[in-house]
Formats: sequence, structure tokens, C-alpha cells
Amino acid sequence: MTAALRQQVEALLPWVDRPARYIGGEFNSISKDPAGKLRFAFCFPDVYEIGQSHMGLVILYHLLNEQDWIFCERAYLPWVDMEQAMRREKIPWFTLESCTSLAEMDVVGFTLPYEMLYSNVVNGLDLAGIPIHRRDRTDGHPLVIAGGPGTYNPEPVSDFIDLFVIGEAEELVLEICAIAHRRDLSHTEKLDLLSRVPGCYVPSKVEVVWKPTGEIESFKSEVPLPVMKRIVADVDQAYFPTKPLVPFLQVIHDRANLEVHRGCVHGCRYCQAGMLYRPQREKSLETLTRQAEDVIKNTGFQEIGLSSLNTPDNTQLVPLIRNLTKSFEEKKVAVGLPSLRVDSFSVGLADSLNKAKKTQITLAPEAGSQRLRDIINKNISEEQILNTVKSVLDAGWREMKLYFMLGLPGETDEDLVEMAELFKKIIHVSKGYPGRGLFITTTLSSFVPKPHTPFQFVKQFPKDVLERRIRILRDRVDPHRVKLRWREFELGEMEAIFSLGGRELGAVIERAWQLGCKFDGWTDHFKYDVWVQAFRDCGIDHERYCYTEKTDQTIFPWEVVSCGVTKEWLWRDLASAWNRDSKPNCFFDKCSDCGVSESFDC
Repeated sequence: MTAALRQQVEALLPWVDRPARYIGGEFNSISKDPAGKLRFAFCFPDVYEIGQSHMGLVILYHLLNEQDWIFCERAYLPWVDMEQAMRREKIPWFTLESCTSLAEMDVVGFTLPYEMLYSNVVNGLDLAGIPIHRRDRTDGHPLVIAGGPGTYNPEPVSDFIDLFVIGEAEELVLEICAIAHRRDLSHTEKLDLLSRVPGCYVPSKVEVVWKPTGEIESFKSEVPLPVMKRIVADVDQAYFPTKPLVPFLQVIHDRANLEVHRGCVHGCRYCQAGMLYRPQREKSLETLTRQAEDVIKNTGFQEIGLSSLNTPDNTQLVPLIRNLTKSFEEKKVAVGLPSLRVDSFSVGLADSLNKAKKTQITLAPEAGSQRLRDIINKNISEEQILNTVKSVLDAGWREMKLYFMLGLPGETDEDLVEMAELFKKIIHVSKGYPGRGLFITTTLSSFVPKPHTPFQFVKQFPKDVLERRIRILRDRVDPHRVKLRWREFELGEMEAIFSLGGRELGAVIERAWQLGCKFDGWTDHFKYDVWVQAFRDCGIDHERYCYTEKTDQTIFPWEVVSCGVTKEWLWRDLASAWNRDSKPNCFFDKCSDCGVSESFDC
């Protein structure tokens, strides 16, 4: 079957875009004799170029394959042209390593970095020939699991997933595989056992009790709730692959990546990742230096990115950069940082890494007024922003990208006027420097309330308000010096709905997929009107999710799981936001009593 399927796939490749997406065989990829082994398909429900850049996938792929009894393969969702050809020729979704149908796997594991991939999960299951509903799967079907930040509210996709992996998966996934590999257990018996494994949320074990208003009244569960996330306590000893795959085509992050630490405790109130991945845990300088040198030796990449939620906070960063600069001097390997804090320390680091070539530097002020920066706990001042710009110019950059958020809680029209004034001050600072002057590209991301954050209780601003605020800003900036970019506000609305909604949204996801929705994270494929039609067909008012305030008495769908930060603390921190009270970075300052220290060693 595998050889025949490969022949069918290869016959399609001359007729589709980027056929290298579907062939596998990359440098450092792994092939095994599958006989007697657990077959695990690690699935990314988007195209190869995005999925192959996902660090979690790279780590788990190599971790699982280091076990003699597991064969882990990869599957990325085929693009529209390839999917059409596969459905026409009745070719199922297949793995890259052995070109085997996903329906023949023991475990099919999805990673879900964001909510707008949910329709792709349903589409992928159907393309694989696996029943899309968990209730319809029996002993002859794979165990379908999912993890990632998009599952910290697991309920919207709980109709389709057998088991959710809550938290960091390196240790937990091996425990799941050990139970999944048992041939003496039925599908149901495996889920019974797995539901009692810490970090596993099995939705079939939980019943939602609804109020007549459509709100949640309570949960009836066969297992203790909430399911607490799993973390790797000692990241210095955590598994990290030093022979990552080297793709045949350019991917989103076409470089080697080094994870320098996990977690971020700056406490930005809009930031879900900062809440989910607490506490902050660092690798040692020796471990980081060795891993970086090994990765470059085993891949040949000409750039290595130092990755984390807040890389400049790493206490080993300066000596690490010194080590890597010395190690890679002859090989001419560049060392890169992600978007930077707005301070001269971060800019100094970037300058030390980019002496040879000044391209574009990325900074993230997030809000244009001091009042809003206080509300969101972005502990930077306008003076710091302007000093950072001067440091950027002194270091030789003439192009800058700035990230701001639009529609933040408490935002008014005046905040956009202040943002425009901030741009003028930045341009003024740049006068007198040689060259053609500073050019700023500004990305405006619409605010989305996220679970497990203080802003989970607040509502979004509607489209007409956001459009008016864009006009306020656009009318006040120099288009020759400042380029404004923003995405569709309807996409932010839909993302909020699936961030905040519950199990009832499974019917909407299925209906939207039936109507043709997929690749919703791609602007040119997002069909807002079709999604609204799906809500209408299911008798659900989509606006009630994102345009209504919540209280501390609201029972949220995601209370079946926990990241350790308590709901009570989030409510108190929201009150602090309205009072413009800042919370310190508890990695360097005092503990803010968010609740994480009660479950994990901080």
C-alpha cells in the first residue's frame, strides 16, 4: 500500500505548487522499519513552510524517534491545489517519511499554535479518512490527540479530539505513547487510563451543564478538574535535538533555532504566552554553547536564532553571544534575536550581532500612550522609547519595524492621537543623522482577549470603532516616513470567538468546514461571511462571545484546565490595570502571587 500510494503522490507533483512540500527525505529526517513499533504521526494543520519552522514539532519528532519502539513521522496539511488533486484521485493525507495514510497510524497528534487552525483539523481528519467526531472512533482508528497554546481552551474542538496534552509535552508524550502502544487495551480503555495521567484532558470524561441562557452552569466530570499543565522543571536537562531537519525549500524561519529559556514573567496583561509558560526557566551557559555549536555543525545553517518569549532577559545572554561570536567567526554564522524590548540594552545586543549588515530592527512598544502602556503593564516610558530610537540610529539602522496593538482595553481616540505624536517625535529624533532618514514600518494587531489572561474578562471594540481609529492615525502620520499595516478586523473577531467560546462551537466549526472554510489564518482564504452563515445555521449569536463583558462569577469553558495562574489573581490584576498599577517582573523582583508557585517551583 505504501509503495503504491507513493507512486500516486509522485504522479501529482509536477502539477502542484512547491512539490518539495510533499516528498520528505530532508537532511536529518528519520526512517525506520515500522514493524512492531508505535506509529505516531505528528501533524501540523497548515502548510510545510510554517509547520517546519515550529520548534515544538522539531523537538518532539526527534525525541520520539530516539525511542526504539516508536516511529514518529510528520504530516503537513497539503495546500489547496494538492488537496484538490488528492481528493480527485482518492489519495488520503499521508506521512512524509513512509508515505503512509494517517488512518494507519496508532496516534495522530496535532499541534495547535492558534485558534484559526481549527477548521484545518476537521479538514485534515476527513482527508485522512479518520472519522471527524471522536464519538465515532473505535479500536480500528488512531488515537487523535492535540497540544499547544491553542488547546488551553480545548472546548471548541473537543468534539474532534480524543485527548488534549496540556502543557509541555516532552515527558508527557512518552507516557501517552506507552499506554497507546498497549495491544491488550481497547480504544475506550486507553482513554480511561490516559484520563488519569497528569496533564491529559479527555473531553469524553466531562459533561458541560448549561444554563437556559446558554452560559455554563457547571461541569460534571469523572476525573478531577482542572487538569493542571505539565512542565519540564529542569530545562537544562531537557531533550533538545542537535540534528534538526534541514528543509529542501525555504521555510518561514530558515535558520537553526536555539531555545535559550522558557517562560516570561513580565506580566503584560494581553499576553497569553506570558501566563501559560510560567515559571521562567533558563539553560546554563555551557549547555547553550554546546547545543548551538552542535546544531550548526550538524546542519550547515548560516544563521542561528536565539529563541524565547523574552530573549534579552536571559541572564546568560551576553556571555552566550560572546561565546557564539567567537565560535562562529570563521564559519561566518550570524546570530539573531527576535523582536526586542524597547531599551538600549536590547539594541546594544542587536548591534553586537549585526556589525556587518544593517537591515531592519524590530521593536515592540505595543501602545502609543503612557496611560495605555500602564494599563497593559508594559513597563516602558516614552523617554525610554525615544532613547531606544536614538540608540538604534547611533548603531547604524535606518529601517525600523514597530509593533503596536489596536483596540486595547481602555483605549480611546486620544490614545491614537498620542501614537501619531509619538511617531512625529521618533522622526524628529532621526533628523541630523546621515542617509535618507529613518523609515518606520508599523504593524497594528487588533486586540484579542485570550483565556488565562487578566483581559479574558473584557470585550473587544467593534469594527467601526477600530476603523475610525485607523483613520485618526493615518490622517496624522507622514506616509513617506511611516507605513501602516493592519489585518482584517473580522479575523480578530473570529479569533476572539474561538478563544472564548465553548463546546457548542464544534458544530459551528464543522458547518463552516462543510461550507468551504479552511486555511482561515490566511487572509486571502478567510471567509468571514461564510463563518457568520455557519453561526446562523447553528442558531448561535456569534457576537455574544467577544462583545460582552464578563465578571469574576463567569464560568469559562477553559476552567477544565489550568496553567497555574488562578482566576482570582487574574481578576485582581484586571482591577490593577484599571488603576494603572504595574506588576514587577517576578523573575528579577518579588513574587506577584499569581498562583504558579503553589504548583511549580519558581
